[in-house]
Amino acid sequence: MSIELPKIDTANLWDKTYMVLKDLIIHRKFKPNEKLSIPDLASQLGVSRTPIRDALNRLEMEGLVKTISKVGTFVTAIGDSEVLDIIDTRLMLELWVVDKLSACPDEELTPKLQPLEDVLDKSSRLVESLPIDEYLRSDYNLQFHMAFIHLGDNRRNIDIYFSLMSYHGLAIEKALFTKEMVTSALNQHYCIINALKCRDFDQVRASIKLHLEDSRERLIKRLKENGGEL
Repeated sequence: MSIELPKIDTANLWDKTYMVLKDLIIHRKFKPNEKLSIPDLASQLGVSRTPIRDALNRLEMEGLVKTISKVGTFVTAIGDSEVLDIIDTRLMLELWVVDKLSACPDEELTPKLQPLEDVLDKSSRLVESLPIDEYLRSDYNLQFHMAFIHLGDNRRNIDIYFSLMSYHGLAIEKALFTKEMVTSALNQHYCIINALKCRDFDQVRASIKLHLEDSRERLIKRLKENGGEL
């Protein structure tokens, strides 16, 4: 392990250990397929091995590391097969939210949509005024989809969806998203909201499927152009 890691403040030690390691992985300070040494991490971060093990267990649940019995824990390399699996799971969760929303009366549905509109209106303004790399770091795409998943009001599904989106941060770091991809996604988000306002839930489902299929195709194309894995 060649990088120097900062010592961790002992307040909220386990969460802080997890966040530090996740940030290092997302920003690829640890490289894909790199082996992570628990003793080395504990020594460099100034903590015991127990919070390191806990953090690695949490990161494995998010797909960011993988443990091979009697061999060790390695940083996960995300390739096209992983992206396909993630998009499939995202689609399943988002369509579940649509089913929940279809049962909402009008007076409940309309105010639920406001957070989505707020994120989309802000992102639409800033995409034209900010450099694309600065815009992407704010990840309004993630904000939109998390606001949408929150509409299902299921904490476990929210946590699962958020953990799935780790790959999105990696793609941003690798500059795999272009201005054209961002603009296309924004237009598709507007289609989703407009269909929700009209209570055309078949169109909502169709728009979500189109959006995620488009995202998958564009991302895999860019991924292959840039070495094939994150």
